[in-house]
Amino acid sequence: MNNINIAVVDDHQLFRSGMVQLVKSLNSSFNVMLEAENGKDFLDKLKTSQSPDIVLLDISMPVMDGFQTAGALQKLYPDLKVLIISMNEDEASLIKMLKFGVKGFVGKDIEPEELKVAISKILHDGFYYSDKITEHLINTLQPVEQEDIIETLTEREIEFLILACSERTYKGIADEMIVSPKTVQGYRDSVYTKLKIKTRVGLVMFAIKSNLVEL
Repeated sequence: MNNINIAVVDDHQLFRSGMVQLVKSLNSSFNVMLEAENGKDFLDKLKTSQSPDIVLLDISMPVMDGFQTAGALQKLYPDLKVLIISMNEDEASLIKMLKFGVKGFVGKDIEPEELKVAISKILHDGFYYSDKITEHLINTLQPVEQEDIIETLTEREIEFLILACSERTYKGIADEMIVSPKTVQGYRDSVYTKLKIKTRVGLVMFAIKSNLVEL
């Protein structure tokens, strides 16, 4: 089997060193060819280095975080696979994941064997989500005729739906729409009901598939 070139980007040196050793132990074909302490450091090193096959990327880093880095990689190195490895598995992080085109997302508490599977799946299938992430995402978007469903939404509900795809809090959305938080809650509940969706991540997925927002 040909070597799989891997980069590890994490601002915590102890964790990064441990991850490098772990990756090397998972498969003899796994070659950690590059390490970086943040996104900017990684992008700078890529200018003078061969591009790896996959990068294991943390989210919370100074200078340039994981999602900003993933967004830059999508434009500059579209063939480079990205696997986010982070403790941040909250809804906001999942929304950012979708916006920045990240196809792989696992927690830092996963077992070594799952990391091995995740790397292989990302390379061969193009995506991988941990069981926890999959459970969070699955069934958030029920099969519907999207064009027909969109027609049932009011202009204000569509405006809310688009703003829900941003990083704004619901209070922030209310401020943007110049309405009360209670009114925004009403928009949210109505959209949830009409789209048969239960989570904000589901709203983002629907908006992306309906071309209401762009990644």
